Amino acid sequence: MHQSWEENWRHSRLLDEPLIPNHIIMAGRSRASADHREHVVPLALIRNQCEKMFSSGADASAVAKLLERHLKIVMISKAERQRLDFKLGLKVRMPEGWSFDDENADPFARLKAAGIEWDQLELNV
Repeated sequence: MHQSWEENWRHSRLLDEPLIPNHIIMAGRSRASADHREHVVPLALIRNQCEKMFSSGADASAVAKLLERHLKIVMISKAERQRLDFKLGLKVRMPEGWSFDDENADPFARLKAAGIEWDQLELNV
């Protein structure tokens, strides 16, 4: 990732399959249905935060900790996706007041804001 950042390659799919397999970051499934893969923190936000960290001199282990905490997928229904992305406007942002800088910030805050109930899966690391 650091090399891609240095080359100014800004595509958020760098954090997606095949480089990072879904089964490694799959955190849960909606109780309603599981039609759509939803990154709990939008990939663009994660990518931007990684770039910010590298720019300020963070090493790969610090960025890895960020990814371990925030790069997760929950399978949700199409209706839940519509509510999350369009009704609440949380497609590419987190709820008001959420910040990577807050160690207590819940990575699942978007799902909670949308009222999405889901069951946690054991991560297959």
